[in-house]
Formats: sequence, structure tokens, C-alpha cells
Amino acid sequence: MRVMIVGLRRRSIMSFFNQRMKAFASTTSDTLINPVDLFNKKLVHQKGYDFLRDNQTELLKKWDARREERDIVGLMDTGSGKTLIGLLMLFSKAQEIKEPVVYLCPDNQLVEQVCTQASLYGIPVCQIEKNEYGRQEFPSEFSNSEAVLVTTFERLFNGKSIFGVNGSTNREIQNIGALLIDDAHECVKKARSKSTITIKKDKQPELFNDILNIFNDALAYQGVGALASIRRGEVSVIKQVPYWAWKNSIGSIQALLESYNKKAHPNIYFNFNLISNNLDNCECFISGNSIEITPMLIPTENIPSYEDAKYRYILSATLGNNYELIRELGIDKASIENPIIVDNVSMGERLIISPKRIHKEITDNEIRELCKEYSNYTNVAIIVPNETKASPWIDKGAKLIKTENIINDLNTLKSTNKENFIVFMNRYDGIDMIDSMCRILVIDGMPTKESLKEKLDAPYRKDSILTNLKRAQTIEQGLGRAVRSGTDHCVSILMSSDLLGFISINKNKELFSPSVQAQLDFGLNLTENVTVTKKEAIEIVKESVATCLKAEEDWRQFHKNMINEAQQKYSKVDLTNMINIAEYEKNAIRASIRKQVQVIDDNMRDITTLTDGTSDEGWMYQFYAQLLNDVDTNRAQDLQLRAFEANDSLIRPLTFVKSRRVKRYSDQLSEFKKRIHQYEKGTDIAIKVDNIISLLLYSPQLYYKEFEKAFQELGGFLGFDSTQPDMGTNDGPDNFWRMENVDLVIECKNNSINNISRQETEQMSSSTRWYKERYAEEERMKPIMLHRSDLLENNAYANEEFVVINESKLEMLKTNLRGISEELSCKSPNMWLDNELDTLLTKYHLDEKSFVDYYSTNVKRT
Repeated sequence: MRVMIVGLRRRSIMSFFNQRMKAFASTTSDTLINPVDLFNKKLVHQKGYDFLRDNQTELLKKWDARREERDIVGLMDTGSGKTLIGLLMLFSKAQEIKEPVVYLCPDNQLVEQVCTQASLYGIPVCQIEKNEYGRQEFPSEFSNSEAVLVTTFERLFNGKSIFGVNGSTNREIQNIGALLIDDAHECVKKARSKSTITIKKDKQPELFNDILNIFNDALAYQGVGALASIRRGEVSVIKQVPYWAWKNSIGSIQALLESYNKKAHPNIYFNFNLISNNLDNCECFISGNSIEITPMLIPTENIPSYEDAKYRYILSATLGNNYELIRELGIDKASIENPIIVDNVSMGERLIISPKRIHKEITDNEIRELCKEYSNYTNVAIIVPNETKASPWIDKGAKLIKTENIINDLNTLKSTNKENFIVFMNRYDGIDMIDSMCRILVIDGMPTKESLKEKLDAPYRKDSILTNLKRAQTIEQGLGRAVRSGTDHCVSILMSSDLLGFISINKNKELFSPSVQAQLDFGLNLTENVTVTKKEAIEIVKESVATCLKAEEDWRQFHKNMINEAQQKYSKVDLTNMINIAEYEKNAIRASIRKQVQVIDDNMRDITTLTDGTSDEGWMYQFYAQLLNDVDTNRAQDLQLRAFEANDSLIRPLTFVKSRRVKRYSDQLSEFKKRIHQYEKGTDIAIKVDNIISLLLYSPQLYYKEFEKAFQELGGFLGFDSTQPDMGTNDGPDNFWRMENVDLVIECKNNSINNISRQETEQMSSSTRWYKERYAEEERMKPIMLHRSDLLENNAYANEEFVVINESKLEMLKTNLRGISEELSCKSPNMWLDNELDTLLTKYHLDEKSFVDYYSTNVKRT
């Protein structure tokens, strides 16, 4: 034997030795499947990575006790080590069931990040490979359950998926034993995007116009003005094709899309397979520059690897997206109601601060200058929603990070701890900036909606808890881009009136996790009950930032105690109804596909009971009508009429009844008081009013829709029922204020530079006709035009009596708005008494009785 070994080559000796080790191991140890034991006894870690944190161990033990459940949701704060936990869960499951397992990330950057972490802990992972012909293939380690496949959610969920698609022979269906979704919120968006066909007018003009022409008459009935705006290319005008018109034209749409289902048209080629057999259960949205065709329910059944996976795991920092997990991804409702929760008492220190909230006269430009100064000795990252918000930062010298270079730029951040001043556009999630990669993070502006369907949520589901919860979740995800571990620290600066306005409303704060609520409560109220000058406020900001950046021990201990107490101190909004609604909606849509009327009725009855009297009431009746349209057209139209009466931004029914009586509205004082009491601080009110005032400007340079939106918000702030009918149909007035005894029909002409033209008076007449067609009580109507001039052009005729808020009157209004804002900012909003608020409204002529007479003048002829 000894002679035989000596005679072997070195490679053979090593092979022999390795074989003996494996043989010995297989006969002396049972297969380990407990994830903690696997980590401690089987995996070979790199130096310094040979331990689990207490919270990681706790979650893994809880998961191990429930490992036979198909769907499991785990909740852990950002930076608490979710990636390692997810890898161990999948590796453990692969050891147990001997079937392929896959870790799904929202983008390629996170794929690389997960693989890097796996190598530190000795967890075997692999990625999809390309063979010699360039075809993507699964590595054998994945197929043989020897390694965790790490890939993007998009690789799984698309019409040409390597995992296989129902009805397609391009790929065999890949069996999946267990899958884990990291950043489920982002993956839901990916699934929706990959199930949606988006047609851009500038890229496929013929197809765009063909589809628009098919629905010309249906859209004209919804609003001739809106259709004209779409044909002119106005991107802000969005209409949903009435579902009955969509159903009637499915054959034509199918043929058009089939003709474009080629590699030359990737927007259709990679998505069409997912919805081609289910177009009649899709919705269509059209704007001036794009068309979207998207399913009512994401067709997860067309990706069997996902739908039939034996085990599915979700790891998240928040369950704010539980509605989408149930409705869109089909995750079991019981797993959402019973998540694995682990408290994280070591999450790193985050100071959330808003300079403008400390003193309202601190300008955005001053904040940008301060951040630029900080970038000289630390790394500063800014997240903005769009190019408009990015521009002033770029002007200050910040570098815009582009998607194609993001990995290289993040590597630069890793290698340097200062002098990086960077801007991310609409990246509220999916980027991790640990430790010195980012010490100051700026969130400048509310995240904006990306799809047409999402954008229509604003008028369709105004102030819905669901839409607000999504906003809060996205903001919290943005805050989580920095502070990625228990030893990390960062300052988060909040800017922009829309963002500050959202977080300053008390009911919105409950939409955040308790830890973020605590951070907001402390950081945004640093000067509570203390009056400071602007100069003092800036010094307070600098001192606070310095304390956090130095990671001073007093601050770290204070922050730790604050977070430890947060779970008991702060309440979260009760999401029980939302969870139930998500389940009912999913069931109702599936029943609609199967034409099961009783199941539709049973689920929708439960939904309408839960949403009765809420801002979602109208939308839910439209949803109900849409589901019933195929099986009971008459009932569907009755429900659509009920939806439209609750919210006239929704689809106009075929059975629309004119001359409805005006709905009575509660008195202004009680509504004004509600608006005031929704804010936490008087400064928040001042910021809100200042933002409104800044957009009430007669100038051709100010986008007219911003002016109209500001005037709509002013009406709401003053306690009136304020809407923008023109946003829905382009046929009504720009604004409509319903008061207790008067209805203001308002046309806004802020871009005009001359006297009132004939076209403008005709638009005023059109708006008054709109009112008379819909409402019986004409004596309540008061037409008003906002125009720099109160003089008519020679060829203009005022067929209807109307008054004008001219330039001098608008300045008076803005001056008085500043006055009432100043007084309201002097004490806590909930301290104001009814008689005090009534006195303020009267003093500044903002009450119903005097508003029109004081701020308007009669139209005159030149």
C-alpha cells in the first residue's frame, strides 16, 4: 500500500485524499438541516465572519420550527443581516429536500452583493451561465441542489423566462424546491412591469395611433377635451379605456399585438406571453405619450416555477406591502398575519432632521450649500424622484449616478470616505451604502408614480390608506439606503414641501415602522416649544449633525434607548382590513375569470362593507362593476353609476344621469379645524401654505397645472370640498370648490399675458354648462376666473356673469394667506379653539361669506 501511494502522481494523491475525507464524513455524520447548526458545524467562514448575531439566530430558530409551512414571511429591520439569514434558510432547505433553491434579488447589483456575502460565510452559491452558443443555462450545482442559485426576479418573471412559461415551448418548466424573495416590494413592481405592455408614442407611433383610434369614440364619451389633449401629446392627461369598450375590442387588440410580437419590439416580445391568453382581464390606460396594457391580477400561474414552488419565503424590513404580497404575488394570507418578527436592538444610529422644519425661512438652496460643504470631509448622497429635482443638485456640483455605471460608482464610494457628492434618481430602494460610503443622506422630494395605472391612483383613490402606505414604505426604504448595520451611523436630511407635508400629517406617521416614527419624532421636533432665529436654527442643525457624525457616546446610548422603547411607545396603523381586502380582491378577480358570479358577489360584498364611507368607496364599486361586466352588463352599469356618483374622476357610466342635486357639505369651520388638527406642528402649516403661495403666480413660465393644483389645495386647506374636474375629463372647470351654500366654478388662466380673450370666455361658458348639466341647483353656482387682467378683449363676450381674481386681488389673497399662516404657526395645531379659528378666517377674509366679494372684481370691457 505504501509503495502504491509513493508511485502516485501528486494530483492523484490529492484526489485520493479528498475522496477519503468525503467518504469518512459521509459515514460519521448525519445530514445537517438546522440552519444554525449548518452555520456553526458545516460551513467554513472567512476570518471575522464566523458568528451569527443574536437576532439572526433567533429568527433562524423560529423559522426552523415552522419549516414545514409553505409561505413564511420574516420581518427584520434594515441592516440586521437579512441576506445571511435568507441564504441559510435556502441552504438548509436544499439539504433537507434535495431540490433546487433560488435567491431572488431586485437587480444585478444586489445579485453581486449577495454572492459576495455568501463567499464570506462559505455558503455555496451560483449564477445563471451562458453556454458556448450564448444560450443561458442553469449551472449543474443548482440543478443538483448543491448550491443556492442567486439571480434577479426578472430572470424568473418574464414572458421568455429561462424557468419556463405556461403555454410556451421555448424552455422546460424548471422545478423549484424553495425560493426566497429579497426586497419583495421592488419585486412586486418588477412582476407588474413584466406583465405590462407599454407602448411609447415616439418609438411605435403607428401602433400607438392604431390603438388610440380603436378607442376614439369611447374616450370621446369620457371627455372630448381629454381625448384632444391626448392626441396633442399632453403627458399629464391620462384616461382609462372603459372596460366595456376594452372587452368589445379584444380581437382587434390581440391581432395588433401579435403583429408586433417580434424581437425587434422587446417591449412586447418579452411580456406578451404572460398576458396573451388573458387580455380580456387586462386594463388599458392611455396618455399623450404612452399606452399601458396591464392585467388586473399579475398572472403568477403563467410562471409555474414560482406558482408551484414547494416553499416560498419573503424577507422584509416592513410589512407595508402586505396588500401587494397577497393580491399580486398570491402569498398565503395566514403567513402575512403571522410573520416571524425579531426585535433588533442594534440597528445603528440615524438622525432624521429637516432644517426647514426647524425654521421655515431656511431655503432649499441653503440646505444644498450646507450639504456641499459637508461633502468636503464625508460622503453625501441625495435621492430625488426626477430630473427636475436632480438639476439644482447637479448645478451645485453633485454627480448624477446613472444605472449603467451604478456598480462602479458604488465601488468608488467603498474606497473613499469623503469628497463624494452624488445624486440617485428614483432609487429609494435597491442600493446599499454601508458605513463611510454615506454619512449624510438627503431625501429631496416624494417618490413619484412611474406607471399610468399608478398615476391614476391619485384621482381614483385620493387619500386612500393603501396609496399613503405605499408612499410611507417607499420613503422608509429610501431612509434605509444608509445605516446598514448595528455599528453604522448616518444623518438623513429631509427636504421638499411635498415630502415634509406628507410626514407632518399625524395619521401618516403611523404608516411608518415604530423605529422610524421614533427617529422622526425626535429629529423633526428638536426645537419644539423653543423659538429660535434663522441663524440659531442653522447652528442647531450643524451641532446636531456633528454629534451624529462623530458617533458621540451620549448620542449612541440615547438612540439605542429610543429605539428599544419605540415598539411600546408608537402605534402602527391596523392593517387587518387591508389584508382582508387584498384576499377578497384576489378571490373576486379569479372568480371573474371563471365567471363565478356568486363568488364575486360574496367577496365584493365584504369589500364594500369595509370601504363604505371611505375614500376608496367609489373605486371599489368601479372594481365590482368591472368584474361583473361579462356576466351582468346591466348590474355592472348600475354599479358604475354608483361609483361615479361617489367619485366623478372615475369612468363615466353609459347610464349617466344628468342634473344631480349638489351634495351638501359640512360647514367650513369644522372642516378647516380638521385640516389644521391633522398637522403636528404649527411650522408644518406654515410650510404647507408657503408652498401653495409660491405656486399662485401669474406667469407664462409657471406650468399651468401646478397653479391649478395649488388652487385646489388652497380650497381644501380652507375647509372647502375642492376638486379638479378638468383633470378627469378636460371638459369641466379647472377647479371646483363646494362650499356650504355656494359652488365656485373656477377657470385658471395663470399663463395669460394679455386681457381676457374670446377663447377664455368661451371656456368659462363651457365650464358653467358643465355645472348645469350635472347639478340642479343653479342658484348656488358662482363662476370665477383667475386671470392677471379683469378687462375683456374687444372681440370677447361674457355670455355668463363671472368675476375675476386679477393680479392685485391675487396679491391681496397671498398676503392674507401669509398672515393667517404666521398666526397659525405660533402654537400647536390642536390647541386652536373653534372661535379662534373662526376669528382668523373672518379677519383675513378667507371665510365663505366674504371670500368671493373681497378677492374678486367684476369683469370690465376695455
